[in-house]
Amino acid sequence: MNSLAPINDINLKIFDEICEERFKKLDLDVLLVTIIDNLPSDALPHLAEQYHITGNEGWLQALSETEKRNLIKSSIKMHRYKGTKYAIEEIFKTLNIVGNVEEWFSYGGKPYYFKVILQIFNRSINEETEEKLRALINEYKNERSWLEQIEFYLSSIGKQYIYAATIQQETVTINSKES
Repeated sequence: MNSLAPINDINLKIFDEICEERFKKLDLDVLLVTIIDNLPSDALPHLAEQYHITGNEGWLQALSETEKRNLIKSSIKMHRYKGTKYAIEEIFKTLNIVGNVEEWFSYGGKPYYFKVILQIFNRSINEETEEKLRALINEYKNERSWLEQIEFYLSSIGKQYIYAATIQQETVTINSKES
């Protein structure tokens, strides 16, 4: 390592050597918290709180560890665009939900109202989930806009087994005449 000391001072050289020895032992993966994929999963809730995405801001809707990591990675961008249609659609993408926002002027609704169309794959929807989604939308929407409705389109992947059987019967009658 090159010396950090600008002059040939013995005290600064000793300080350089001490720093070099101590910094070699540091695990940089732990220090670089911005590399979210390398962090242990038990650190994610602490980062979520630090980046202000707990509760209705997405943490409650993130089902898998991958979704939670993606949410942390996109949190700064989400806060930058909060209050826009883009923010709502991006938070859906982050949570692996296909969603579109239609504003009142595009479908002939009441002024300042909007509706959300969600295509949800392999998730179930109940009252609690719908309330969480409404809270998520209200967290990222514009303050002067009002959510009119949410349309859900649910899809799931399943296996379909088809069995078939055939039964054939044939009756042969032989008439024999002796002449």
